[in-house]
Amino acid sequence: MKEDVNLLNYNAMTTGNEINYTGSGVWSPSQKFVFRICFVFFLIMIIPTDAKYYQKWVTTDWKHLHIRDMGSLSGSSFKIIEVATKRPGGNDTGGAPEKKQYDYVIYPETGEYGAWSYINWFIALVLGVAGAFIWTFLDRKSKNYNQLYYFLEVLVSYAMIVRLQGLTFSKIFPSQMPELALTQLNTPFGDFVAQKLYWIQFSFVHNFERYAGYAELVIMVTLFFRPTRAIGAALSIAMIGVIALANHTYDGGIHLLASFYIVGGAFVLWRYLPPIWNLIVHEKNTALKIVYYPFSRPWEKWFRIAFKSFIFLFFFVVSAYLHWDNYRNDSYKVPQNPGLADARGLYTVADFKVNDTVVPYSPVDSLRWQDVTLEKWSTLSFTVFNTFDIHGEAGRGKQYKDIDRTYESAGTGGGRRHFYYEIDSINKILTLKNKNKVYEKQVLQLHYERPNENEILLNGNNEYGQPISMVLIKRPKQYLVYQDRSRKNTWTP
Repeated sequence: MKEDVNLLNYNAMTTGNEINYTGSGVWSPSQKFVFRICFVFFLIMIIPTDAKYYQKWVTTDWKHLHIRDMGSLSGSSFKIIEVATKRPGGNDTGGAPEKKQYDYVIYPETGEYGAWSYINWFIALVLGVAGAFIWTFLDRKSKNYNQLYYFLEVLVSYAMIVRLQGLTFSKIFPSQMPELALTQLNTPFGDFVAQKLYWIQFSFVHNFERYAGYAELVIMVTLFFRPTRAIGAALSIAMIGVIALANHTYDGGIHLLASFYIVGGAFVLWRYLPPIWNLIVHEKNTALKIVYYPFSRPWEKWFRIAFKSFIFLFFFVVSAYLHWDNYRNDSYKVPQNPGLADARGLYTVADFKVNDTVVPYSPVDSLRWQDVTLEKWSTLSFTVFNTFDIHGEAGRGKQYKDIDRTYESAGTGGGRRHFYYEIDSINKILTLKNKNKVYEKQVLQLHYERPNENEILLNGNNEYGQPISMVLIKRPKQYLVYQDRSRKNTWTP
């Protein structure tokens, strides 16, 4: 391949303080029409139209900037129609604050993960085609759009950087998929929904989660610099494209965001493909005759430096620090309030009574609790043979309150229910509140006693108002996933 030393292939004419820039090359009518579509489409997809986004830059408490502010300051995709599920609680993300309300909501049979989830993309594309026809009618003299292509390429590249930083640093400092809770380790594999299975695979292999984060950081860095932007675009398609496919396979919640990197990466790569094709397929000497804007005026140079510095400092440095601080001090998916002291573990339920009548153990009894798990934080979960509406997907979002942090509970069925609880240590009362937003009004009050370190006595009323009492006996259980690989294991049926 011939080296094109002067990539700034332009003709500049100076008149006073004005510089007229003219890029070389003549585009075909079809090339110009496709670009016009892309220009309108990407502007619609990238530029936030919600006034609250711009207000956020003014109202944010900059002295106490938090990781939860980064998502709001990163913008969002074009969305005028909400694609919802018919299942109650299906779109729940754990009580995320300031959830946007949409005027138009559809409930397709395929749910929020099927083809209908791209309805807003389709609308943006239709607007892009309409805008291209109008543009073509108004502009018949332009020979090319080299300058506009350059600036749109930069805009798309930086949009990918800004939207990726949250996922990148939440993997490098593993909080997107935090360490598995005991309740998840005590839940049968088949009781998780597809997306939860996908996420919890990362939860017990944090080194792989970090590896994925560093891979995404490579994409951010290569997209940031002009000489490596094509490499970043190619990596976006190859790596985040796989994430898009995985999210479609496992009903993931970020399939639209991941799919944007396929489309955006393809657009950035567009002008590199013809010379690469000539070199590899036709085996011809070729050169990257790519036009860049020269930034010849002093104010243009300073604006470029200021803009790139802001993007790097805020969405690389500040974002990384906030995610590190969150990981060290208050991981947004893991509850922080401590539970009963020294009570963490799996418990067998003995002497279970309803209306003072002993209910013997049965795997198909709809009232009897089968087992109970207590976390080191204030979450209690138990299994009962009964159906209920599963809430959420994998427990996404960055919540403030412990009751809203649902990574441990979202996407879990099989009769396992999860409650946040508050402790009244004086009166020995546990106030349990259902973490499933479908049943958020469900509150239980149970008196507790701890005759020894391995037993807990509970009595109160269940969700039906029936008096219940039980004895919880702690079970010694070793979890193989955290056990030394060299240790021999013997399974006893």
